[in-house]
Amino acid sequence: MTDKLPDIMTDAEWKAFIGRFNTKAPTGLRNAALFTLMREAGLRSCEVIGLRTVDVRHDKLDGEPVTCLRLETTKGGKERIAYVSDDADRLLQAWLERRKVLSLGRFKHVFTTLKGGPLDGGYLREVCARKGAEADIQWRVHPHALRHTFATDLLEETGDLALVQDALGHSSPETTRVYAKVRNSRLARAITGRKKEQPPAKANQDEIEALRRQLAELTAKLDALTEGDR
Repeated sequence: MTDKLPDIMTDAEWKAFIGRFNTKAPTGLRNAALFTLMREAGLRSCEVIGLRTVDVRHDKLDGEPVTCLRLETTKGGKERIAYVSDDADRLLQAWLERRKVLSLGRFKHVFTTLKGGPLDGGYLREVCARKGAEADIQWRVHPHALRHTFATDLLEETGDLALVQDALGHSSPETTRVYAKVRNSRLARAITGRKKEQPPAKANQDEIEALRRQLAELTAKLDALTEGDR
């Protein structure tokens, strides 16, 4: 097992990278959807290339609709379900609609060439490297870095190594454990003395919104009373 840590993208690098795709153009929209799925759902190149339209499913989570992917073309021949973030889902649905306009609806794979032919890993690597350079990212971006970034962010958010292992489809927890070494924010904060900024509690947010509404009502009444004095 190598001691080399996996490449991951910072938030700023990801925004710069994905911002290089012109989603008004068919290939730009296709590639933005493709790479966002890899970044937001942890897909391998072979999984995103092999994704079929029948693999895009719709489910409910806590009563809300959610899109998920049934992945068959996985390493070791195993299957898993990947859930799709809102950002990735918006791009995916936009591409699925564009496919119909481009008369690609008869092809079984979600991501194809504009003539319906298959994409390959070499093309994904070339586009990643080129767009990464255009975004002025100071290392050679490659498709698997997007999966690495997904795994690192998920582990940092949840602290649950087993959950990350399931999300990635790893057979061994040792394969997943490397992500615990990449971005240890708890360690960094302990050393630098910085505290994690906590979002306001929901109760506080509700109270703030109620006060804002009251202020708006009082302002409207004041305007009405003083209208004749203006």
